[in-house]
Amino acid sequence: MTMQNLENGDIDQTNTNIEANQPKKHDRKRLRKWLSREDPVVIMTHMNVDADAAFSAALLHTLRPHATIVFAPADHSPQDGGTIAIDMSNGPRAVKGLEQGSAFGLIVNVLKDIDNGVHHALKKWAAQLDLTDSAKACNDRVVLADMVRSWSLAGLDDYSIVERAGELLLGKIRGCKKSKESFERAKNVPIQNGIAILKPGMNTSAKNLFRLGALAVVRESKIGMAINLSPRAQRVGLHLGELSGNLPPNWFIHECGFLACYGSNKAPKNPANSGLKLAELVKVVQNWLVGHEKSGQLKIK
Repeated sequence: MTMQNLENGDIDQTNTNIEANQPKKHDRKRLRKWLSREDPVVIMTHMNVDADAAFSAALLHTLRPHATIVFAPADHSPQDGGTIAIDMSNGPRAVKGLEQGSAFGLIVNVLKDIDNGVHHALKKWAAQLDLTDSAKACNDRVVLADMVRSWSLAGLDDYSIVERAGELLLGKIRGCKKSKESFERAKNVPIQNGIAILKPGMNTSAKNLFRLGALAVVRESKIGMAINLSPRAQRVGLHLGELSGNLPPNWFIHECGFLACYGSNKAPKNPANSGLKLAELVKVVQNWLVGHEKSGQLKIK
């Protein structure tokens, strides 16, 4: 990542009244035009970055990895056509995103018809910054503005903060893509009597299978064997601790009752030593679910 820190005299600050008062509706047009430009391009944002500046600059750099990042006083007015002044207000290159709520939110919104995968991955974070950057309350568990403030208080400079923000964005984008691919694979997993059966070599998450209607997931893989219980089954009172007498004593059952396993990512084991074959484990779970259905506690589709 190429970065520059500029002082007041380093950038042309020519700023006519027309430039200073450009309607904010031009933000979207300026952003699209900049994204379509060929290299070299420059991403400028204000020094002492806040969350909107940091994540906006980081996202633009993710989209245009060869761009130079420049930190400048907030009142600078760059004139060069290859520069975008993100989360800044002055001049013909400025994109503030006031109508959207944040510059980051505007970028994510514009990406909807350019890169829908990135848009989908980041739209919740964008909605958060639309609130916090407009001084509105946000109830999300992790607030991006708090993260940037913490990085700053820990002594990170602007460059390092943008770099950290970029790592988070890249991980979020990759994670969303991976989740989508996993859900497509889940559609090929058989669900029998409420039980999704994952044989060795089949790779998808239990969460995806629950979305497709499974009450429980029974899995065998190279790291062991497991039963995952769906939130729907848990809500009606089912608890995998009820199976303690039907599973070998070397199995782990989580105290909250949503997981029973022999081996895991944290402690891999050979499934051959689990004490049960996959078909036998499926039968144990099936009989258990049927029993709850007969009692009227659960309905198996």
